[in-house]
Amino acid sequence: MAMAGTAAHFSPVPAIVGIDEPVILTLDHPDSVRDVERHIAVRPSVPVRVKRLGQDRYQVLPVSFWPGAEHIAIGWSGFRDYTELTTDDSREVVVDLTTQSLSGLEGGRIVHTSRVSTGVFPKWTTPSGTFWIFRRVKDDHMVGGNPGEPDHWDVNHVPYAQYIHGGIALHGAWWNHRFGRPVSHGCIQLPTAEGPDGPTGQPAEAEWLWHFTHLGTPVLVIGHTPALKESTKAPLAYPNPDSREPRPAKSATSSNR
Repeated sequence: MAMAGTAAHFSPVPAIVGIDEPVILTLDHPDSVRDVERHIAVRPSVPVRVKRLGQDRYQVLPVSFWPGAEHIAIGWSGFRDYTELTTDDSREVVVDLTTQSLSGLEGGRIVHTSRVSTGVFPKWTTPSGTFWIFRRVKDDHMVGGNPGEPDHWDVNHVPYAQYIHGGIALHGAWWNHRFGRPVSHGCIQLPTAEGPDGPTGQPAEAEWLWHFTHLGTPVLVIGHTPALKESTKAPLAYPNPDSREPRPAKSATSSNR
């Protein structure tokens, strides 16, 4: 049972934490996980779960996510001292469906822009709204659908994937040379300088975005997807992992690209 004189140290301090990244708690004596969960106080209020890392060290994670773009105070109930954390580093990403463009902002000022390809109207339209990056995979393997069926997909080496909503991610697309118009299955595709076979001839936009963002960076998707003549009912075909030949387009479910 936690004692009144418990010394609790949260780290890292000071720090920016991703919306699903852990905070480490060190106590001056061992305590049960249940008691630790009872005595942790978070402002704004966020339910947490605790995992023991050692005799007196614990990992503290939100049950869902830390609140995005906010300052967080975490401490030990009954003590005045709180550790200040933040999920906001003044950086944000704005994706404009109308212009098929992406802007990186810092402190409200645009520091970089890029052409993108979002989901094809109307079936695969990329959803609008405010999201936060919750998962990052530098070299992703996207698989889904039903094997042997037209909606099956299997793509190796999808670079710089940053998921913002279900299976929808910002990512590089080395097979796409039509940036600036909607051709994807819902994801936000960016040019990438390298593909599995070497240079693509495209600028390193996905690489830039990977280094600009982190877990918890807000992504604002605005505008309306244009229903252009070039936007057919099927998105741009994607590569066969073995032959590099295009495979049939996949459905809008699961890990969209």
